[in-house]
Amino acid sequence: METENYPDVVVKVGKLTFGEKSRNKMTDCNLRRKQVGNISRAACALLNSGGGVIKAEVHNEDYNYEEHGIGQDIEKALTELTPSKMLPKYFDFEYMRGKNCVLIFVKSWSSDGSSSPRICSVRTGLYQRCLTRTDSMSPTEAAQFLKEKEVSARRKRDEETGPRAKKALLSDVQLEQNMYTSAERLYQRDSLCCGEKLHFTESMHVEFKNFATKNILKYIKEILPNYISAFANTQGGFLFIGVDDNGTVVGCTKDKVNINELKEVIENVKGKLPISHFCSSLPGVDLKCKMLNVYDKDQNMYGYVFAVRIQPFCCVVFSETPDSWTVKDNKIVRMTANEWTVVEHFKSPSARLCKTKMYRKRSYIKHILSASPDIPHRTHQVKVLYLTITNIIILYNLSKELFSEYPGLEDLMNEQMEELQYSQGLLIFARSWAVAVGLPENQYVVCDALLIAKGKYPTLYTVTEDCSMVGFEYSKSIARTLKLKLVNDGGYTQKVCVIPHLLQLGTNREQSNDSHVQVKYPDTYVLLYNDMPDLLHSLVIILLSFRSFLSDRLGCEFFNLLTIKQYEILTMNLHKSKKLFIYGLPGTGKTVVALNIIERIKNVFHCKSDEILYICENQPLKAIVERRNICQSVTRVAFLNGNYQSMKHIVIDEAQNFRTEEGDWYSKAQCITRGHGHGVLWIFLDYLQTSHPFPCGLPHPSEQEPQEWLTIGVRNATQIFNTMVQEMRNIVDYPQIDIPFEQLRMLLKEAVCGHPLPGVCTVKKNLEEDEIATYVVATCCQYFRSGYSGKDIAILCSTMKEKDRYHCILQPRMRAMMRHFGLDAVFTTADNVLGQGIVLDSIRRFSGLERNIVFGINPVPVPTQEKISENLKLCVASRANLQLHLLYER
Repeated sequence: METENYPDVVVKVGKLTFGEKSRNKMTDCNLRRKQVGNISRAACALLNSGGGVIKAEVHNEDYNYEEHGIGQDIEKALTELTPSKMLPKYFDFEYMRGKNCVLIFVKSWSSDGSSSPRICSVRTGLYQRCLTRTDSMSPTEAAQFLKEKEVSARRKRDEETGPRAKKALLSDVQLEQNMYTSAERLYQRDSLCCGEKLHFTESMHVEFKNFATKNILKYIKEILPNYISAFANTQGGFLFIGVDDNGTVVGCTKDKVNINELKEVIENVKGKLPISHFCSSLPGVDLKCKMLNVYDKDQNMYGYVFAVRIQPFCCVVFSETPDSWTVKDNKIVRMTANEWTVVEHFKSPSARLCKTKMYRKRSYIKHILSASPDIPHRTHQVKVLYLTITNIIILYNLSKELFSEYPGLEDLMNEQMEELQYSQGLLIFARSWAVAVGLPENQYVVCDALLIAKGKYPTLYTVTEDCSMVGFEYSKSIARTLKLKLVNDGGYTQKVCVIPHLLQLGTNREQSNDSHVQVKYPDTYVLLYNDMPDLLHSLVIILLSFRSFLSDRLGCEFFNLLTIKQYEILTMNLHKSKKLFIYGLPGTGKTVVALNIIERIKNVFHCKSDEILYICENQPLKAIVERRNICQSVTRVAFLNGNYQSMKHIVIDEAQNFRTEEGDWYSKAQCITRGHGHGVLWIFLDYLQTSHPFPCGLPHPSEQEPQEWLTIGVRNATQIFNTMVQEMRNIVDYPQIDIPFEQLRMLLKEAVCGHPLPGVCTVKKNLEEDEIATYVVATCCQYFRSGYSGKDIAILCSTMKEKDRYHCILQPRMRAMMRHFGLDAVFTTADNVLGQGIVLDSIRRFSGLERNIVFGINPVPVPTQEKISENLKLCVASRANLQLHLLYER
C-alpha cells in the first residue's frame, strides 16, 4: 500500500524519531525542534486546506506504535493547533510496519463557534497591550480582535486618533489619560538628566526599556516589531528606550549606540512590518522616532533616550507574517498577512451557505435526495422515482437512461452493490462527476456513480468502456477534488474520504493492476448513519453553489446557490443540447447561468478560452466577463465587425437588446457554430427588459426552439421582486412594443421569489431636482453610518444626458458628505462596477450588472421612447439586490 495512491493530499516530512523514550534520548535539541516544526507546519497546512495525510519515515529502529506511542512533544504540538485542544477529533495515527512509516490522517479545520478562529495558525504574529504587558495574541484572541477592528474601521478617522479612555484597562480612567498626556510632554522635550525620576509609570500606552545588553541594535531589531504591533493594534502609545522600569532616566551611553545605525534599524523594522487593510483608506503605520539627549549632573553629554511614538492603526499590524500554512499546487506555502486576514476574518460564501437557516429551506435537489423513509432528512423532501438495488437507492431518471444506453451497466453496478445488501444509502449517477467538480471530462468515461452508504467509505465508481484510455489517476483526481470540495466549499465538518474505483463495461470485476489500489483509512472515516444528512447537504452545496460574477458581498446564501431549474439547465447533456434559447424573467440569474455554462463547455469539450465567445450588448458587462479569463468577450457591434470564424462555441446574453442596423448577428453566430461540428449556441434573453423599440434580430418566438425558462427570482429582495412583478404585469397587460406577450404571460404565471429576504423598495414622486439630490446624499449618509460603502451603491439615470446633469448636482454635495467619513467622493461608471466608488451611470449601461443599493432617478425615457417606459423602470428595479429607491421629478 503506497501513500501515493491515497486520493488525498499527502505531505512527506522525511525521517522522524518516534516514541517518548527515543525522543527523550535525542541529544540534538535543534533537530528535535525541527522535527516538531515540520510536523506542525504540515498539519497546519492540511487543516487549512481540506485535510489530508502526513507521511513520516521512522528513523529509530525497533519502533512499535502500540508500545511506544508518538512522543509527547509531537502530540503537544498537534494538540495546540486544534480548536478546544481536541487531538482525536482531528488526527488519526497509523503505523505501516512493512513500509516503516507513520501516517497521520488530518481532518479539515472546523470552527467550533462564532468566536473561534476560522483557520489554524501556529502563531498569529499579532500583539496587543494589556495593562503594562505586550502580549502575543492567540488565534482565538486574534479572531475577536479582528471583529472589533472592523467595527472601529467604520468610524470617522478623527475619532480613531489618540487614546480612547473608554477602553482603558486601568481602574482609574483619568489617571490613564493623565499618563498618556505626561508621556506626550516627555516626547516633546529635547533633553533629560541622568537619574531624573519621571512623574508617570508604565501603562497601557507607555513602555520603558533599559537595555543593559552589549548589542543594542540586535535587541531592538528583535523586540521592536512586537511593541509596534501591540501599540498600533490597541490605542497607540510610546516606547522610551533608556528608562528603567521604575521610570528613572538611565540613558543609552554614547559608546554603546550609533544614532544613524539606530535610526536605520527603526526604518527597516517599520518597512518590513506586514499590515492588512479592510477599510477603504490605505495608510501605512504612523510611527515617529526621536533622540532625547541625556546629560549628567555636571551638564556633560552622557547619552540618549530613544523615544518612539506609535499611532493607533485603522486595521491590523503584524510583528511578522502569521505562522499559518496552506497547500497550493501540492506544496506547503506560508500565508501572507492579507491572505490570513481575509480567511480569518471574512466568512467565505461556502461558510454562509452552510450556516444560514435559509439553506435548510432550499437544500434539496431531486437528483440527490429521495423520499425514501430509509434516508434521514432535515429538509423538505422531494418525491422522485427511484430504483432499489438491495437497500441502495439509485436515482432513477439518469440511471434509467444510462442503463438503456449501455447494456451491461446495470449488471455491473448490481455486482458492486452485492456486498452492501444490509446497508442503506444512495448511488448518485452523473455522466461526468469530473465536470460536476470543475475538472475536464474524459470522453472514454461512460458515467460516474457516487455511493453514499451507512457503514462504508464514500466511494466513486468511474465506469469506462476501456480502462487503458482512462487510468486510475483520473478516477483518483475526481475523488480527491470531490473530497476537498465537500469540506472546503460544502462545509462538511466530519472526517471524510472518497475511495475511487475504476470499472470497465463488459466485465463484472474491477480491472487489475492500477484500476483499483487498496488504500486504508481509519475506521473513524467510515460514514455513520447520522452523518449522511450533513454529507448530502454539503454535496448539494458543491453542486448548486457558484461564485457571483460580480462579488460575494451579501451575507445571504440565496445569492450564491443555484435554483433547481438553473442546475437542471447547467447539467443538460451538452452533446445533445447544442442549441438552446433560455427565457429568463428579471432577477432569475441568466448571466450567472451563462457564465457557468461556459465553464462546463470548456470541461466537456476540452476547449481553450479563446475557442468560446461571449456576446453581449453593453461594454461594461463585456469588460466584467473579460476579466474572468474564461472566454473571449465582445459586444454585438464588435462581433459583427470582427472575424471570429475560429470560434467553436458561442453564448449570447441580453439578446433582447441586440439590434440589426449593423448586420445580421444571429445568422453569423449560427454559421460559426455550425461550421465546427455543430458547436454550442446558447442564447439568453428577457423581452420584458427590452430597452429600445427596434428589431432585435432574433427569429420569431415560434422558431426559438428548444426553450428553457427561468422564473424563480433569486437576485432581488422580496419587496423589490414584488415591485418588478407589478411592472412585468403592466408590460404584458398593456403592450407597447412588439414582443411575445402571450408567452410572457405564461412565464409570469410561474414567477415566484425564491427566498424570504424582505429588502426595501421606496418610491418618491413629484420631487424637485434639489429635493432628489438632498434625498440621495442623506440616504447614502445613513448607509455609510450602517457600514455600507461606495462599492454597494449605484445611481442610475434614464439617459446619459440625465446622468451628466445629476453628476454636476450631486458631486459637490456627495464630496462634502463623504469627506466626513474619510472617503473619496469621486463617482465611477458602470465600467468600474467592481471598484470601490459609487456608480453613476445610465440604466442601459448598467444592464446585466447589480449592486446592493440602487437609486433610480427619473427612470423614464425621453418622450420619443415612451413605449419602453415600463421596461426601463423594470430594468432599474432588477439591478438592486437589497435596497431600491425610485425618484421622480415633477
